[in-house]
Amino acid sequence: MAASRAWLVAVLALAACTTRRPVARLTPRAAPGVPRFAGVGYGGRVTVAGVTVTLEGRFAWVLLDYRWFNLTTNQAEAGRATFVFEEKPDGWKIIHVHSSQVLPWDR
Repeated sequence: MAASRAWLVAVLALAACTTRRPVARLTPRAAPGVPRFAGVGYGGRVTVAGVTVTLEGRFAWVLLDYRWFNLTTNQAEAGRATFVFEEKPDGWKIIHVHSSQVLPWDR
């Protein structure tokens, strides 16, 4: 049971990192509910390097390591994101998201 709940939360966190709209159109004023992740620029691709899910009662937190690559501009960045979820009667809801760039010596 806990493994399936953890899997669901991990999938929700990954889904929160994706959008069907071009990134260039996402600005804080145009899309206030869309989180921006540290180190991620316009264009390029994001890959998830690792995910850890911890469940405690009706709360879960996800630690996510990601890499952003833009081959056109020859840029690459690493970042970490933390998602905090709360299980509500209608499903899991993200209640907090934070991201930061990884320091060069931690990459």
